[in-house]
This record gives sequence, C-alpha cells and structure tokens, in this order.
Amino acid sequence: MIDSAAPRKLLVMELAGLGDNIHLLPALWKLRQRWPDAELHVMVHVHVIGLFRLLPWVQRVWGYPASPKPKLAGNWHWGRELRQQNYDLVLNTTGGDRASMLSWLTRAPQRIGRRPSDGGPRGWSLLFTRVLEVPYWIEPMFSQKLRCAALLGCEVSDADLMTPHFEVAIDPDLRRQAGVAPEDDGRYLHLSPFTTSPARELPLPQLAELITGLRTALPELRIALSCASTPRETARLAALVALLPEAPWRLWSGLLDVPALASVIAGAALNFSGDTGSLHVALMAGTPAVAWFRAHRGQREWIPRSPQYRVLVSEAPADAPALPGIDTAALIDAAKTILETPSSSRP
Repeated sequence: MIDSAAPRKLLVMELAGLGDNIHLLPALWKLRQRWPDAELHVMVHVHVIGLFRLLPWVQRVWGYPASPKPKLAGNWHWGRELRQQNYDLVLNTTGGDRASMLSWLTRAPQRIGRRPSDGGPRGWSLLFTRVLEVPYWIEPMFSQKLRCAALLGCEVSDADLMTPHFEVAIDPDLRRQAGVAPEDDGRYLHLSPFTTSPARELPLPQLAELITGLRTALPELRIALSCASTPRETARLAALVALLPEAPWRLWSGLLDVPALASVIAGAALNFSGDTGSLHVALMAGTPAVAWFRAHRGQREWIPRSPQYRVLVSEAPADAPALPGIDTAALIDAAKTILETPSSSRP
C-alpha cells in the first residue's frame, strides 16, 4: 500500500499510443476519485495530447516528443522540468525505458512503476520506490490499468474490470463544425481504414468493395471516411476514393484531431477500422464497431468484449504486405447484425 497521506500533486505517465491512453482513462478516473483534492497531471506523447481535452478533471498535460525522441541531454531537461513540480507521487503504467528514467528524474518520494512485459533491463526496479506486478496478455488493457489503480488503493469492482467507464466530455459541436448536422447523427457509417502499418490494413480494392457493399446492404446510411494527417495515410485515402464509383458523403483527410474524431465517431451509427486507435475511440464513445485484426499474442488486450463490437481476425503471417483472409461479406454481415440488435440490449 502507498503512504497513508493523500498526495497533494501526482503525475501519471503513459508514453504510448492513442489506444493505450484511451485504455488508461478508466484507471485515471479511479485515481481522480481516490484523491479528489489532488492536482492531477499526465505525461503523454505530444500527438496524444488532444485526447485529454476531453477530460476537464485533469489539471495539466505534458506533451513528450515521440519523433524524434529526445536524447540524453533532452531527457535531463525534461527531468529538471518535472522535478520542479514537486510531485508527491508518480505512477508509470507502461514501464518503458524512457518513461521509467523520467519517473526517476522527478525524484518524487513515491515512484510507482508497473514492471514491463519483458521484465525490464537490469536495475530497472531501482528507478522506483515500488513495483507493480500486473500480468500482461490475458485480459483487456483497460482492466490491466485498473488493476494498477486497485494496488494504489482505488475501489475497483469486478464490473469495472468487465466494462470500461469513460468519464469524458465529447463535444457534439465539433462534428457540426466538420459538416455533420444534428439530423445526420446516427445516419452514417464512419470508416477509418488505415493504420501506422500497411500490414494491418485491408487491400485498397477490398476496401472499395466493402464500401460499395455497405451502400447496397445499408442504403439508409451514408459513408464517411477519415484518416490521419500523415502523408502515407492521406495518399492511401486519395487512392481509395479514386476506386469508388461514388464519392463518400463526408471525407476528412487528415482534418480531424482527436476531440473532433471522437465527436464524429460518437455521432456515427457504426465505426469501421483496423487494429488502430479509432477502434478504441469508438469504445470510449460507446459507438458500435466492426474491425479487422491480424492474429497476434496481444490481441486479447485490444479486442472489445461487448456484443456491440465485432472483430474479424486474420491468421496471415506477420510478413504479409497487407491483411488477407478477411471476408468482405462477413464484415458487412457483422455490421448488419450489430445494427439490427435493439440498442436497449446493448451494454
């Protein structure tokens, strides 16, 4: 157990991707409830900062560069900045090398770190005053983060571990600004088909086939497409649109930051994506979703368990250039099944 005195100021460090940070939020809310009077800070990669605009109960967000990552001198500078905050408690739920070093550099009297999945390098545990032993791989990532919070004295029930709660403020005005009128809510499908790796994406001709099939199977719903602002994704989206016989109803090519993406997904009838952050945005927003994954050891950590989510898994080898073996008709059938399920029977 941690020191009995409530921390005056605490920092939670999550130097990982968008999905990891979304799965942190239920545990972060438990920490907020555990110490309602504490000043709560988080430190995340700079491209994830927008997510925390949805959390008015977090007082400060530190944006750490993801690319290029700071070298030794840069990390000493970051450590000096953090040390000046005089944190009482620092929680590191990933155990990565840089995050662990930064945790140590804060010199907080309580530095609590989760042991990484590979055990960490020699001497890793010396960077912390307490090490949390929470298993990887066997349950959803949000459950793992909640178990970390429980070890800090937060009240975490079996129900919490089964169904995530997201205390977020998603602004519908952001999708109005993106061209989605109030009467459009619930009347469109959102597709975010690209990821950081082409090996986790469906081939472009299959994506075009999927969109055409969705228009036929669900004619009452319009098609909206989005992608990240990276040159690769914007080029892929342009190539996909060129294959379509009809332009999508809405097209956001690198135009949506995280709060706007969350708003757009919150207004959709259903979200389609690969194994990427937008699936976890849908989980956070409570929007039903269909996704496609490549089989891998950690898939259990990232596949939502609720009936309003369907994930098709390809057994393709890791070196395949795209994701084969996902049946287009099965994706469409999954969407129809979810949409035909009364909302009252969904979680």
